[in-house]
Amino acid sequence: MLRYVRRLRAVVLMCVAGLVLAGAPASAAAQGATAAAKPQFQLPFPCGTTWEMHTWGHNPALDIVVERNTGSDGLPVLASAAGVVSATYWNNGSGNTIQISHGNGWFSAYYHLKDDPAAYVKKGDAVQPSTRIGRIGTSGASDWSHLHYEQRYLASGDFTDESHRVPVHFDGVEYTGPAKDWPSVTSRNCSGTPAAWQDCPSGSVCFYSGADGTGTVCRSAADEPNSTCGLRRSFFNNGTQQPGYDHVQVYFKEGGSACLHFGWDEGRGNLPAGGRTIDRFQWRGEC
Repeated sequence: MLRYVRRLRAVVLMCVAGLVLAGAPASAAAQGATAAAKPQFQLPFPCGTTWEMHTWGHNPALDIVVERNTGSDGLPVLASAAGVVSATYWNNGSGNTIQISHGNGWFSAYYHLKDDPAAYVKKGDAVQPSTRIGRIGTSGASDWSHLHYEQRYLASGDFTDESHRVPVHFDGVEYTGPAKDWPSVTSRNCSGTPAAWQDCPSGSVCFYSGADGTGTVCRSAADEPNSTCGLRRSFFNNGTQQPGYDHVQVYFKEGGSACLHFGWDEGRGNLPAGGRTIDRFQWRGEC
């Protein structure tokens, strides 16, 4: 009898182990396939910029502002991975909202955008990580400028909701957990060629070190009597037409000046005196 009980116990244990082992490989394989299929998401902001992220009360979604929240409103939002815009819409809670399908069931969602969700991209548009899809805003049920961002997984269909949220990964690092925050994370959204001038806030003058309008070195929405811009090629973008306030006079330490105007060639390219030291600049109605 004792021998029978021992044999029965051994059979039961083998069956339990078999069930566990039979389930584990399938689950691990499924998880591995999902992980392999997930895009290499990057922060949805220009390469090299630095941001704060918080899960607060809606983990695994993130609320994102520029580092130290020194002025996030109007800053550009980029696609976080290549894909196709699957939805652009208004929602009372999320405001101006965009969803992007990245293939293999993966989606990203962008809430509270400043402009009409179809202002920069439309449903069906192909996007790259460098594609600007909108600007940070306060639309919907938001009273402060930030980007609410989500990564979602749904094996079928082209429209997702918050029930499909999964932990967010940027550059292969997971950012998730209740009431967690990350005060300084640098965007590695560096693939492709960013659109020139894309990181100049609306109503600002920006000077760049790169000939393609990238590499911002200084910016201002007001007069700069003592500019910090050094000896470098310089470029300008006002971002939006403001009648009576869309000229900027730039003065150089070596002497001379240049007048920049929104929409004119000299306002969106190399300054006539590019490569000189900018001493100061002044916003004007005409110059």
